[in-house]
Amino acid sequence: MTRRKISHGIAAASFILFGLPISAYAVVENSESAMSQTPPSVIVFNQKAKGDQIKVTYAYMPSAGHLVIYGSEGGKPGTNVVGSVKLEAGDHRDIAVKLDKTLPTGTSLWASLTNSDKQPFWKRHLPLQNEFLIE
Repeated sequence: MTRRKISHGIAAASFILFGLPISAYAVVENSESAMSQTPPSVIVFNQKAKGDQIKVTYAYMPSAGHLVIYGSEGGKPGTNVVGSVKLEAGDHRDIAVKLDKTLPTGTSLWASLTNSDKQPFWKRHLPLQNEFLIE
């Protein structure tokens, strides 16, 4: 083997040993920072309550907190909490939320996410797309 081929082999081996782990770390580092920048979100559809429970289809929590179900007052979210469940940070699917009481058909409810101090993640008001009805 020539000296040039040997030095190319050493360079390639060095890249594999040292360069790839650093690249992999950078990918993991970037995905974690992107996850922390993902805004809170919740998806819930009109539904028939199953006894005293409703199902929330999806929730993303940027940090640990609560998924809270509020009653409605004049077509807007009310202040009365009718159910809640504690959630860890991350993606959650098909979340069962126990309601304080059985609600009649046609009841309008609102889903929201709060941090550990039970303060809404959204600064101004609850997003309108989180309203749903008990059918």
